[in-house]
Parts: sequence; structure tokens; C-alpha cells
Amino acid sequence: MTPVARRSWWTAPTLAGCLFAAASAAAARQATETLAVRTFLGPRLFDARNPDESESLATRSGVNQNRDFTLTSRVVLSGDGPKAAQAGARWVVGAARPLDGAPGYWTLEAGSVRDAAALADSLARDGWTDAHVDLRRPITLRTPTDPQFWRQWHLKNDQDPLFDANLEPAWNAGYTGAGVVIGIVEGRWQHDHPDLAANFNAAASQSTTMSVSSHATSVAGVAAAVADNGTMGAGAAFGAQISNQFIGSDAENASALAFEYDLNDIKSNSWGPFDDANLSYMSPEERAAILNAIANGRSGRGEIFVWAAGNGGQSDRVDYDAYASSRYTIAVGAVGDQDLAASYNETGSSMMIVAPSSGNVRTIYTTAAGGGQTTNFGGTSSACPLAAGVVALTLEANPDLTWRDVQHVLIESARVCDPQDAAWTLNGAGRLVNYRYGHGALDAAAAVALAQDWRNVAHEVVVSSGRVPVNQTLPNDDTQGLTQTFFVDRNLRVETVELLVSAQTERVGDLRIVFNSPSGAESLLTKTRTDLQDDLSDYVFTSFRHWGESSAGEWVINLSDRLPGPEAVWLDYELRIYGAPLCRGDVDGDGAVGLEDLIRLLNGFGYCEGDDLFEPAADSDNNGCVDFGDLAEALSRFGASCE
Repeated sequence: MTPVARRSWWTAPTLAGCLFAAASAAAARQATETLAVRTFLGPRLFDARNPDESESLATRSGVNQNRDFTLTSRVVLSGDGPKAAQAGARWVVGAARPLDGAPGYWTLEAGSVRDAAALADSLARDGWTDAHVDLRRPITLRTPTDPQFWRQWHLKNDQDPLFDANLEPAWNAGYTGAGVVIGIVEGRWQHDHPDLAANFNAAASQSTTMSVSSHATSVAGVAAAVADNGTMGAGAAFGAQISNQFIGSDAENASALAFEYDLNDIKSNSWGPFDDANLSYMSPEERAAILNAIANGRSGRGEIFVWAAGNGGQSDRVDYDAYASSRYTIAVGAVGDQDLAASYNETGSSMMIVAPSSGNVRTIYTTAAGGGQTTNFGGTSSACPLAAGVVALTLEANPDLTWRDVQHVLIESARVCDPQDAAWTLNGAGRLVNYRYGHGALDAAAAVALAQDWRNVAHEVVVSSGRVPVNQTLPNDDTQGLTQTFFVDRNLRVETVELLVSAQTERVGDLRIVFNSPSGAESLLTKTRTDLQDDLSDYVFTSFRHWGESSAGEWVINLSDRLPGPEAVWLDYELRIYGAPLCRGDVDGDGAVGLEDLIRLLNGFGYCEGDDLFEPAADSDNNGCVDFGDLAEALSRFGASCE
């Protein structure tokens, strides 16, 4: 977001000046041109203000909202290098450039927004299925506006010792985040701030000419402000290093998210779409960048993405935010200093954990732009870097943790906050889960203790329904809806579940979407609300609520159209269940280690990830290959039940 400079003087406006300003604004509105622009979601109409420039502010034509997009003169496309080069040469534009961080994606510079729109259309007509204009979508930084007071109670709460992130025991055990780098992904934080400069890692940072952001500076301080320097207190991981990556257009976001994924162990993201209860999508290049960093970051162990869950309160849900609700990210909500959900805290099936922030009585004391501090920070913008700092402590305690192991450690060490809340419920594995709090509140000491001797989980296995056609009209203004079932005969220990849904509808907000696991545990994904967008196109919903359950049995999916109005058609769905064998060596998923497991392991022996005959369930040590270690594990458990 572009910073707005504050003037140091003020002059009373004249009547003539006001009339001139009003006339100028009206002329600017009239000068906008409606332009058909191909986005990654398909063609959209935009009212562009300067279509013949390299960038143009624009609003969605005919859509009742006044938030600006920025259209660029770049076109993003996917494909191999020679084909992309041919596209650039054929259309007489700049050379195709690989998009850093998103393998297989390229950018073409067309010169102007108008030319980029024409180029994307031409490429689409020429058979390119993934050519679209690069744009900056409206985003919001996740900071509330309710100023309070106090200082760093979130790190050590002297008034209520149970209601902080429990960092002191972890620090006393010697863990400060040393050797770990946390990337702050948003605006530019003040790199020479006296409480941050000593921890700044320039090599892991992108370069920029943008102005300093106070929000980003506060985020950096929560994560890793320097300790014992005679000024403010400390960050959660005051021994860690911090770097800076910068958000902007979808292509710029992709580059930031995957930037130096071997130098940056963690990326902290205190930004996202506006918290207005509208479904938001992630662009394919951003998704590709995250997958790239997950697969290759930290020498194959995976970069850790921590994300602010949002400040939409009861009207919005984490599930509507494609970034925070991804299974590859850690969605962090907010609990206040009285151990109660912050008023702005969202709910959702994809909420993983909560962390202390503003919202009850006290707010957060941290660094601010200009070299000083603020007592007025908070929101999930603060909860997110606090969680990132705790992740840094766990990685210092055990650098071999993969991205999945970090999720296990945070979930299994989480503390049940606000235990009287009626929304706590047991899932099929006997774990307490809550739409408000996910698996509970962040506990640094417990996480570090668990991480020290943690044995990495086995290779991830996925069970998928595949694309299941439905093609049925949903009963209108009806609470029953339509139900589909998918039977799973393989027994995995569930980690996350994804539901991809496609539907034709004139109002996405009319739909309620929910599924239940074989145990009967529920994951509510959408509620009826005011979301006037049309259609769902393979929207990826994610649930962390079935963590530890058995996958075997009948999964039940229900869609209902609960408001009067236009009819909706449920087109299809795909259910994906991710997890690992119930126990190491249980390759066939029947709950015991037997002869069939050994046969399948030996059939895949010597094969590694990427080979056609690689058997993920046989890779007990998750080193990417089926080898003697996996065989020894299976033999040691031969004949034993997983229970």
C-alpha cells in the first residue's frame, strides 16, 4: 500500500478551491475507460484511469465497491521457456522473463495497461490457458484501531502469568532463535531502527526504494527486536535475524514468498485480502511460489509460512482467505490478555492456533518507524510475527523439523485457552478443537520442549476422491441442501483436509458448505452472508479440525442454498485427505504391519520421490527414498497393531 505523507502545515480551503477540486474529481471519474482485462480468474471489466500508462488505478466495473486495483503492463503466463520466448517475439513485446520464485511462470512487458490487456487476450486465443494481466489487488494490513496500553505482557504477563506466550522458560533454556532467519513479507521496515538493526539480514532481503512502513516496523519488532540494548524490551526471538520481502502485484508477491527460501527459514505475513466476508482467491503464480518454497526451502525441509488469520470478527472467516486458509500456512488468530478471543478474531475450520495480542484490555508494545516504539499495536498483525518468533525458537531447538513437523509441534503443544467457551469440541481423535481458537493458544516453552526430541513424521500420503461430478440444482431457500459421500478404505492419521468445490451461482454468499469426517466431526467452511460474487471455481477450502483422526470410513459433504433468490448448481467437488500411516511400516493402511506391507515396501525399495514406483507410505523416515532404514522400521514392527 502506498504511504501517504502527512503535511506539517494546514491552510483553510477556499470556496473556489473546493469547487475546483470537486470539478477535477468529477472529470477524473469521467475520464476512466472501461477495459476488458483477462485476470487469472478469467475476463473482468475494469474502469481504468490511465490505461495508456505502464500502471493504472482501476475499480471493478459494475461492482459495488470502491477499492482500487492497480493494473500493470505485465502479462503473466505459464509454459516452457522456448514457447514463452516465441510468444514474446511474435507479439513484438519485451523478452519473456522467468518469474523468480514461481517455476514455469514467465512475464512479458507490453508497455501499457491497454497493450497488456490486448496481449493477454491474444495469447488466450492462441491457446495459452494461463495468460493474464498482472495486477495488484486491494489488501489490508491487519492492525486494529482500538488503542490500549501496557508493555510486552504478551511475552511475560505479570498480572496473569498463564495468559502470555510462555516465552520465559524457552529463553531460560537458551533458545532465542539464534541461527534462524525470519522474513517479514509486506512493506519496508526500518532496517536501521536501533532495536532492529543488529538483527537485520541484508543478504536475505529484497532491495527496494519504497518508504518505511510503521506497520512493518512494528511487525519486525514483535518477531525479533533486539534484547538487552537499553531501549525497549525484546522480540519473541530476539536472537534471530530478520529480513524483508515486499508485497505488491501477484507476480511481486510470488517473488517475495519464494525469495531466498534457503536463507529465510520463516516468512511472516501480516497482510491479506480485506476482511469483508468475501471469498478471495490466490493467483496461480503465488501458489506456485509457495509450493516451490515448501518443496525446496530449507534444503528440502520446507520454508515455514506464518499468516495473520484476519481481523474480520464474527462477520468474516479465515476460510474465505485463500492465503491464511492454505494447508501450507499457519493461520494465527488472536487471544487477548484475559485469555478471551479478541473482538476482531475470526473463526474458521482453517484456524490453526491463536497467539496473544490486543483485543481484551492491553495492547502490544513494540517498535515503530522513526526509531521509537508504540504502545498501540495489535490485531492478528501482531499475533502472526509472535508465532513466527516462537517457530524460530523451535527451529533452533531442532533444525531438522520439516514444515509439517512444525505444524505438529505447534498443534500438540498448544494450550486450551478460554476453557469455558462452549465452542470447544472433541474431534474423532479426542483432540479439543474450536472454530475461534483452532487447537488453542501458542505455548513457546511447550513447543520448544517438544521440538527438542521430536522424531520427524513419516512421508505425507494423500487420499483423493478425484473430480466427482454432481451437476445438480440446489434447492432454493432450503436448509437441507444436497449431500455427497466419499468412502475411504485406507487408514491414515489425518493432518489436513482440502475440499475443492465448483458451483454456478449468482451469489456465493447464499451457500453454506460443510463436511463431516467418519467420526461425525464437523468442518463448517462457509456461512450464508453478503458475498455478491458469482460462481465457485475449484475454490480450495482447508480444515485443520480433523487432525489425528482416522481417515477410514464415510466422509459426508453438504451444500445448501439458504437464501431466496437465484438458483445455484453444484457442479463437482474433490476431497483430499492428507496425513501419514497410522504407524510406521503400515504401508497398506489396514492398521497393522504385516506381509502385504513388506511386499509393497520391497516393490518400492530403492525408489525415491519423483520416481513412478515410489511408495510414499513406505518412507517411514521421510527422507524421500524407500531404503534400508524403512525396511528395518517395518521389520521391527512386523505383526504389531498400530493401536
